[in-house]
Amino acid sequence: MDSNTKIIDLSYLIEMSDNNKDIMIEMIDIFIEQSTEFTEGISNHFKNKQWTELGAIAHKAKSSVRIMGMDETGKCLEKIEHYSKGNQKIELQHKINNRHKLNKEDLRIWNNVKNEDINDIDLKLIPDLINQFLNQNPVAITELKKAILEF
Repeated sequence: MDSNTKIIDLSYLIEMSDNNKDIMIEMIDIFIEQSTEFTEGISNHFKNKQWTELGAIAHKAKSSVRIMGMDETGKCLEKIEHYSKGNQKIELQHKINNRHKLNKEDLRIWNNVKNEDINDIDLKLIPDLINQFLNQNPVAITELKKAILEF
């Protein structure tokens, strides 16, 4: 992506808000407020290999970035979400194979991840996806702040 390529595309936000500037500004402000939660959560959960939490925050962030027209970032987060679920599945399968009894939370997670067919337990892909998200987010925020000024 070159320096002239924008990360955001507000056409969906404009359409869903019926071009209401107040609603658009409010949605952008909410996104900017959430961005710290997203970046810190994704960084910390990845660093600690907390796959369930990483998948959950990637899922939550995915919806928000797509509203801001950040399609590539949305695809990145979707991959992080699925790889995280796949990694969780591998860990739970290991428990099952070693005849550990799954607790109530493990069973809830198992029902959520048992059909995942991709994983990145060797961490060949997730680190680059994490970096892509962490690098794009501040650029998007700068673009969004500029967009507010142009409304």
